[in-house]
Amino acid sequence: MRKKNAKTPRRQKEGKQNSSSRVLASSRLRDDSFDLARLRKSIKPFRLHYFTRLRSTNDHAAALRKHRRLFAPSIVLTSHQVAGRGRGSNTWWSGKGSLTVTFVLPVHEHRPPHHVPLIAGVALRNSLATHSGIEDIQLKWPNDLLHRGRKLAGLLCERVDGVDLIGLGLNVNVDLKQVPKALREKVSSLRSISGVSFDMTALLIDLAKSLHQALSHRDEPPFAEVLREYDRHHALNGQRISIDGVPGEPPLAGICVGLDRMGRLLVRNRSRVSHVIAGQVILLNRQ
Repeated sequence: MRKKNAKTPRRQKEGKQNSSSRVLASSRLRDDSFDLARLRKSIKPFRLHYFTRLRSTNDHAAALRKHRRLFAPSIVLTSHQVAGRGRGSNTWWSGKGSLTVTFVLPVHEHRPPHHVPLIAGVALRNSLATHSGIEDIQLKWPNDLLHRGRKLAGLLCERVDGVDLIGLGLNVNVDLKQVPKALREKVSSLRSISGVSFDMTALLIDLAKSLHQALSHRDEPPFAEVLREYDRHHALNGQRISIDGVPGEPPLAGICVGLDRMGRLLVRNRSRVSHVIAGQVILLNRQ
């Protein structure tokens, strides 16, 4: 049933029953559980590969693809990821109430790899805002989703054997008291922002649909439109930042002035504007 108000949060107050089957899968499900039968039915054309425990959904998807056991579009999902990866040497912490999943999509021959996290980021950000009712979710180039400066989700996009792997780690029903102390002030969760618990199955269905539409060959919006939408929600615009980890380049500091038409980060340092295609971004201060 279509909601009359698209901004109505699809969420459930803890301990209260909700009549919408899209919101509440079952009162017996925990905050980090999935209704697998409903998922398989509702995420088509994705095929579901579910595992109770994995080291990394991206690593497992790559291994399945190498052994010809994974075809696009597919979803590799786990309830417990123990060695999630971020970009470069970074790791991704996940615990109870985290959504850890990899979406597997065919490579578009005319889409450069560095476009994928930007397109995926916009699609996932907008889907999350609609589903949760939390409008002030922002994007941090190239692969993070933030809420008021705290990390809500991270993307890991990799191109492997003719498919794009879009790994997502999202703090959904995470209790911030359970987050390691070193990370507690740096992260957030949908539950901590809104005060309600979310149906993981309904959320994943919405994210899958949005991502498939954004990256399908027929329905995807023009890249220029994606960039305009990205800039509307870009947390780095006008901020002083530092970028490290660019091969062959010294660290770069300056003011972020948006993205160019290729999706590269624009950083102004005095009279020079640099076009950055990759790197580790640190927000130095807020203007």
